[in-house]
Amino acid sequence: MTLSELNIPACERPAKPSFEEHLNAIFGTELDDFLHHAPVGDFVRVNTLRASREDVVRVLEKKGFDVEPVAGLDDALRLRSMPYEPTRCLHHFAGWFVKQSLSSQLPVRFLDARPGDTIMDLCAAPGSKTTQIATAMRNEGCLYANDLAGKRMTPLAARLDAMLVSHAVLYNMAAERLTHFLPAMFDRVLADVPCSGLGHNDTLDENRSRWAACKNPSAQNQLQYRIFLTGCRLLRVGGRIVYSTCSLDPNENEAVVQSLISRYPFRILDIPDIAGIRFRPGLTQYGDRAFDESLAKTRRVTPWENDTQGFYVAVLEKTDEMPDRLAQQDPNAPRVDTRTAQDPEIAAILDNIERYYGITPDRFAQFRFLLTPRAVYCLDGHWTSIVDGFQRAGICLAKRRGGIWRLSHSMIQRFSSDITRNMITLDEDRMRTICETGEVDVSPNDIVSPYPVLRYEPLGCLASTYDMGGGRIQWKRACAYIV
Repeated sequence: MTLSELNIPACERPAKPSFEEHLNAIFGTELDDFLHHAPVGDFVRVNTLRASREDVVRVLEKKGFDVEPVAGLDDALRLRSMPYEPTRCLHHFAGWFVKQSLSSQLPVRFLDARPGDTIMDLCAAPGSKTTQIATAMRNEGCLYANDLAGKRMTPLAARLDAMLVSHAVLYNMAAERLTHFLPAMFDRVLADVPCSGLGHNDTLDENRSRWAACKNPSAQNQLQYRIFLTGCRLLRVGGRIVYSTCSLDPNENEAVVQSLISRYPFRILDIPDIAGIRFRPGLTQYGDRAFDESLAKTRRVTPWENDTQGFYVAVLEKTDEMPDRLAQQDPNAPRVDTRTAQDPEIAAILDNIERYYGITPDRFAQFRFLLTPRAVYCLDGHWTSIVDGFQRAGICLAKRRGGIWRLSHSMIQRFSSDITRNMITLDEDRMRTICETGEVDVSPNDIVSPYPVLRYEPLGCLASTYDMGGGRIQWKRACAYIV
């Protein structure tokens, strides 16, 4: 069904085909290739703000991983064999890398995010692509990360914290609502929309059940189009939007893009080849439907020709303003002002941090701050104010614990070289002990507050621990990791 047919009453629509007929329509003679392709590979993406690819290869190989660089992607590594999940590695906690499928790394690569940009990630959770955008921005600029699913906001925030992202503001709402208070101001927009997941065969059972239960198979496509249109409305003229799915269904891909470019002033941009990926051009014909020839510039990734899940990516540029009737934002939307390091309340907190951790207040001069009753958050200096309605802004600097402002794990890592007080250094044996038990014995003389900082020399300062008394510290979260 085309998007133009969506207003036909349900009683007049043609009967829904069976799921097998649906698959045949999508894959045709290649259906058997899709149904029986080999399991896709495991990949990690290096956080180049924290480590080099060579550093990560060396660490993973030492831990027993069989690692291979990916041609054409200098921050991607293929894990040919794994002794355990790489997310259990202590270096993953320290933000050296993130586990992310190879095809999932492509949309942000074509987004061309740059430091100082204003960027929107419309469907951000659980955060792999959001952190990839943040890395490209080098923590400079304004990154908006939105997602509708409330339960996915926690892993999104955790991913951002692990990668030390301090310039992101998180919103938890339907993407379509964002145009009610945000103007067309974004340099880049990522619309990695919810999809069927028909990019690899692991989702077949789930898709079959969903297909049997749905009354309107086009409901997903309607949602995808609305989200895509929202991103286009938020984009400034001359800006770039990337539309992507992990599906190979043309109804979710080319048909959605075709519907957009047939109505609004956008042009499809070329996507460069990548040595390690076998691309297919986007379709210009599907069944009895013909698409614009420019759809051939979009790209498809198939799982039987690549060691990764199927994916679709389209890159578009906004060439002119959209009709005024689509401009619904409220110019008077309330905003929250951020504070400088010289603000009296912020300055008092920074003095407290210097007293307990030795970090001088001048190290925070680059940030803006938000203060809540129990925590203080810091953001990149571009954020002088924020449109209200956000769930979280920036990265937690510290939380109030009685008369002490306890540094967050993320900021302990970010300011590792500046911490000079209340620090306990563990060798490899004692680090292994705390990762196995959550506790370890230390010298009581090293503890000057209830929350000493744990330092492990290969990674620097890692986390805030809890003084249990008697020369013993506790870090419960350590039990999730392997040294």
